[in-house]
Amino acid sequence: MRNRSTLAHFRRALLLTLAGLPACGGIAETTAPAGDGGGHPDANSDAGVVADTGLPDTGCDWQRLPPIACGGCTPGCQWQLGFSGDPVACAGFSGSGTAAQCAALCGDDLHGEPATVCSISTAASGSTVYCAVVQTQSCPPTMNGGRRPAYFASLGFGPPPRGRELGAHFARVACMEAGSIEAFRMLRDELVAHGAPRSLVVAAERATRDEVRHVRQTSALARRFGEKPVAPRPAPPRPRRSFEAMALENAVEGCVRETYSALECAWQAAQAADPVVRATMKQIAQDEMRHLDLSWAIHAWALGRLDAAGRRRITSAQNAEIATLLGELARDPHPALVAAGGLPRAAQSRSLVGAIAARVAA
Repeated sequence: MRNRSTLAHFRRALLLTLAGLPACGGIAETTAPAGDGGGHPDANSDAGVVADTGLPDTGCDWQRLPPIACGGCTPGCQWQLGFSGDPVACAGFSGSGTAAQCAALCGDDLHGEPATVCSISTAASGSTVYCAVVQTQSCPPTMNGGRRPAYFASLGFGPPPRGRELGAHFARVACMEAGSIEAFRMLRDELVAHGAPRSLVVAAERATRDEVRHVRQTSALARRFGEKPVAPRPAPPRPRRSFEAMALENAVEGCVRETYSALECAWQAAQAADPVVRATMKQIAQDEMRHLDLSWAIHAWALGRLDAAGRRRITSAQNAEIATLLGELARDPHPALVAAGGLPRAAQSRSLVGAIAARVAA
């Protein structure tokens, strides 16, 4: 069964962002919270600072939580802060924070690097701030190609040749779309193995066919701008995974990565100056919106079969991926990608990711 309210939620978030409004109740980036502009209370207010943590003592019961992940291209770790109370009153923002708010509230990572991206997830048991450091310039940029098989998750690309940014982008997107073919094949097989409703299996089969078409379409865009599509990595053997492992990958790759990709494609369909890009992305966006819907329908079905501990692990993984995605989207794309390609700028991307964070929290 499809979750129509979820699809409507993201379409509304997209329209709000296109209209220049903060998505899902988040504050606008230019809106400074009360106090020092970084999420801390004003120095002259009655609130002090918790001595052993450096966090604002606003009666919000702040606590530092264990790091989520370390290593790789991130200079330090993704880390978390827990608190109780209203996000705006306690942290100074809801949804995603500005760079200044993140640095002031989250502090530094294990290597002394200040946080540059952060987001808040709210649940009945309390709220969590997810903090991260933007990837360093020396690391190859990642590609958000939607749902990725596990062996694509760490795939990075070097800087594109100067003057060829637009063609290189679509050449690499074609590679990521090819990875999505394998990701949906694996999802379909595992849905069958774990006894999923037939409607979900059929939808996964259709999504596989959609991705084959997307490879052709994005390859054509790459050639339009003078580049050859990038060949995908060969698929390794696929051992059967546990139900929770399948559910976790869908929660991360489907409900976070692919959901953002769908919103990004719809943005391109509305904003790309190049008419062929605009028409192509309109077709792809229609498919990706169905894939978004499928991801959240699988998520709802899977959560109903997991115990409370499993559901908590799934939600934690989603919020960690949201922090990672915010880090990857912290810089504006090349001007040619924004103009002809229609890609959203960093602030617009943050609004779209904020809609995903709000849905996860709900």
